[in-house]
Amino acid sequence: MKGNSFIFYTPENQYPGMPHGEMCGDIMPYFHDGKYTFFFLYKYCIYAVDTEDFVHYGKCRLVLQNGSPDEQDWHAATGSVFYFNGKYYFYYTGFCEGNRGVPGKNEQAILRAVSKDFYHWEKDASFHFTPDEEKFGNVHWRDPQLFWSEKKQKVCMLITATMKDGDELRNGCTIVYESDDAEHWTFGEIIYAPGIFPTHECQDLFRMGDKWYLVFSTYSRWWETRYRMADDQDGPWDTPLLDDMFDGREFYAAKTVSNGEKRYLVGWQSIRKDCSDSNPFVWGGNVIVHELVQRPDNTLGVKLPDTVRGAFNDLFPIRAEVRSGDWEVSEKITGNCRYGFGWMKLGELSGVMMFEGKVSWEENTQAVGLMIHTVDSISASGKSRLSKWCQLRIEPYHGRIAMERYDQIDGDQVYLDERRISFSDKKAEVRLIVSGNIMLAYVNDTALATRCYSLENGGIGLFTECGKSQWTDISLKGGKE
Repeated sequence: MKGNSFIFYTPENQYPGMPHGEMCGDIMPYFHDGKYTFFFLYKYCIYAVDTEDFVHYGKCRLVLQNGSPDEQDWHAATGSVFYFNGKYYFYYTGFCEGNRGVPGKNEQAILRAVSKDFYHWEKDASFHFTPDEEKFGNVHWRDPQLFWSEKKQKVCMLITATMKDGDELRNGCTIVYESDDAEHWTFGEIIYAPGIFPTHECQDLFRMGDKWYLVFSTYSRWWETRYRMADDQDGPWDTPLLDDMFDGREFYAAKTVSNGEKRYLVGWQSIRKDCSDSNPFVWGGNVIVHELVQRPDNTLGVKLPDTVRGAFNDLFPIRAEVRSGDWEVSEKITGNCRYGFGWMKLGELSGVMMFEGKVSWEENTQAVGLMIHTVDSISASGKSRLSKWCQLRIEPYHGRIAMERYDQIDGDQVYLDERRISFSDKKAEVRLIVSGNIMLAYVNDTALATRCYSLENGGIGLFTECGKSQWTDISLKGGKE
């Protein structure tokens, strides 16, 4: 099978040495006629794929062909689709690396295509929107995101830009242009210029309840999709104190889409170079969809979409097997491991599977969680022992969840897959989807996705470290394409 059309969409299988352009990146979601269309970057062009449930995906189709090396859209890149006055507009970015530093030319410019039926698109050669160099820098000028402003009664366009005289690598800004007809544009304002990031990529702006949210991605420290919140669409923008991200450091370029009832966040999870755990992450990967959740304090969390959860119907038996520590199995599974690590195996992973369970812990428990992709070996004395594993760690007093791997030793500790999280009642709901090298975890309304290339399938179980925990409502289910 080419690619993956079940839950974690991608148009290409992963393989060592796969080129940059073969990956799926920068998802541009749009809800249309009862289904979701994900426009995305692929082979330096813009393609699209449809889904009704974020579980099953159709065949991808070419939307915008890239141009020649001498044309502005030598690489056709991120933008957005907008419907206005009987016409569909696709504003997108034209990258031409050959223009870099050439007087009178631009490496990045905003271009336009139009369609009457949403499926057949024609490039508008008359539209070529370049940086306003009196106000902004001539490097970043991309990722146009259109939305209708009730406040201004205009079509608005967010643009990724840089402040002309801003500090080096801290001059990223989000600006707004305005239009009465979705074709002719005038400068509106700079709505976010915090002096923190080199750029705000793939931004999105929407309202939930009484709050406005600005979503953007940036690569200055690590890859990340972040958000800000405000009472007005023009700001000022507050930063959530505990955590301003939606997922881990491999979830990037995420934008939102709504069906009028729920809002979803759609991004991509990066792959590692040459599909090796020891290599850095590179651009592009698999689609991940989170459903947005607005908390009582107006910060945002995420959950597994109901349609994805409902795709797991094949119930696997739980075969509890104590491997280390003191465990009791009844209606609850209790692990009492006050002075170290103990774990219990529950079953085997096979194909695409989902674990669900609820866990609680006693005061001063250091860590609880899941053992994933466990592998045994035989010791010199002939006994079976745990030799390889991944862990989903819940650490209440460190205020974090983390994904760790057995061989992160001797120099491989720099990159931590972790999220900040607060526990007020010493309990959590846990969901984990395992699909090939992908591990996607939800602990309450906090998500963490990562990969493990060196292990596949193997066992799955529970662990307790320096404390006592109880698990209930445990299930292990398979999903089928």
